[in-house]
Amino acid sequence: MPYLRPSTLLLLTTALSTPAVFAQTAASPAPATPVEVAPAAQDDAGTNSRVEVGFSGAHLTDGNRSWRDGYVRGHTTLRPGTVFNWELASQGHYGQRGTLGAVSVTQDLSPLWYVSGGLSAGSAEFQNSYRIDAGVHRKWGPTQQWVTGLALMRSASRDRIHKDWGLTGSVSYYSTDKWVAEGGLVLNHSNPGAVNSHRVFGAFTLGEDKKNYLTLRLDHGQEAYLPSGAIAEGRQANVRFNSTEASVQWRQWISPRLGYLVGLQAYHNPYYNRVGASAGLFYDF
Repeated sequence: MPYLRPSTLLLLTTALSTPAVFAQTAASPAPATPVEVAPAAQDDAGTNSRVEVGFSGAHLTDGNRSWRDGYVRGHTTLRPGTVFNWELASQGHYGQRGTLGAVSVTQDLSPLWYVSGGLSAGSAEFQNSYRIDAGVHRKWGPTQQWVTGLALMRSASRDRIHKDWGLTGSVSYYSTDKWVAEGGLVLNHSNPGAVNSHRVFGAFTLGEDKKNYLTLRLDHGQEAYLPSGAIAEGRQANVRFNSTEASVQWRQWISPRLGYLVGLQAYHNPYYNRVGASAGLFYDF
């Protein structure tokens, strides 16, 4: 593989392999797939599927209880151009514990166009009772190194009060020097209160499939509400407040089929901070 091809990595930089709800804001963009790499066909090692297991933990300040999560996820190529992704996670946030399930499909429509769609649901109050994502993506240029995407999100919180619509626009560039850069804008409309918010994000990935990847990501903007169960230390919870989240991840193959990943995350809003770490093992087959 001479460089990171958009046809095989499917917006790699948007899919940091941490638990699906580590990004707590509803305005956070959904990954194109729930896994970091979702090839549309067999790779050089003859693999077209992956299973991954991992865990994460995070410390929160200002009276909020720590997070403890575990997950198993995977993907498989059902046929050339069709990738099915799945995830099951147990998440302990804000003194509650819930189970999250998610499935999605990425489908090539032509050499230039592909679409993605996903559905997730959780059992705890801090999770969504449902979240639906649908996106369309196009490759550009004579070597198809530019990829643009537009995705729509609809979600409803398990507290039966909060509901969101989201629209994400993204642009990615896949270099011949084995790196990928991505940036995007997320627009969100939340109820109750008809609160509009927006976030920007950027990501950079360096590496090569079957060797290693380093991924850096920064996300900044507004959130409509604090998550259910979060403590604001007696202060009135603000509406449409600013927050910032940063993450770094290292993914390493130790054989053509087996590897590990480790990551660090940091988050800040006016009410509390969060720092965390994650680790996992994956197997390609």
